[in-house]
Amino acid sequence: MLRRMSTEDRRRREREARETLFIERAHARIREDGLLGLQMSKLAADCEYATGTLYQHFESREDLLAAVAARSTRARAARFHAIPGLELGTRARMLAIVLTDIDFAAGNPDYYRLMQYLVTEVVWANVSAARRTALLEAARPISEAVRAVVAEARANGDLPPAREMGEEEMGLGPWALNVGMQSLANARGLLDAYDIHRPYDHLIRHFHALLTGWRWEPRLDPDEPAVVRAETARVRAALAAAGIDTRPVEREGAAAD
Repeated sequence: MLRRMSTEDRRRREREARETLFIERAHARIREDGLLGLQMSKLAADCEYATGTLYQHFESREDLLAAVAARSTRARAARFHAIPGLELGTRARMLAIVLTDIDFAAGNPDYYRLMQYLVTEVVWANVSAARRTALLEAARPISEAVRAVVAEARANGDLPPAREMGEEEMGLGPWALNVGMQSLANARGLLDAYDIHRPYDHLIRHFHALLTGWRWEPRLDPDEPAVVRAETARVRAALAAAGIDTRPVEREGAAAD
């Protein structure tokens, strides 16, 4: 029995190592050749395995892309664990969530392009249920951080009491602004065509406009650029003091890819 279990453990470790190799090399291929340049047969050859072995791990190219995205999402989400406990007001902590994601986006543009591609209807439909679930679970710490900050804001009176929207629904507003601006900023040339520059500065101002409209205290006038910049600097300083790393993941080593 012990011998059989040892064999099973070895096979499991070997399978996990192969899968990690496939994901790491696929991520490198995406950075080198772009999303559309990733081919299953070439990836298998790069890793010195048969194409059939690759398909034993991933049912489709879309499943492989979802696995690459899930790995990066776990690195992204790890940055959010400590934010609800920062010694800042709830509104400032919500800003800290957005700033942390902006910094991740700046260092990992390939990740956001991959996510945009994955969640298009035709691609998402071809991702298996198991890989979808793994990707969504990888992002759970982000939604939990947002929900926790909104819940505390309501509990201590920074936000008016709930009427119809729950914590997760309330958190959807600033998060949708963030995700939407990421999509626009990564669509090369789109904002330039409308003579719109510094997209993340606009994101922060829209963020404050939304929270002030909700009467989230302390209120801040989004039409006072110096005040907005000062608040951003204050929150960034708090993130740095708390040791929440905002360096690009690609510079942090393979474990964060």
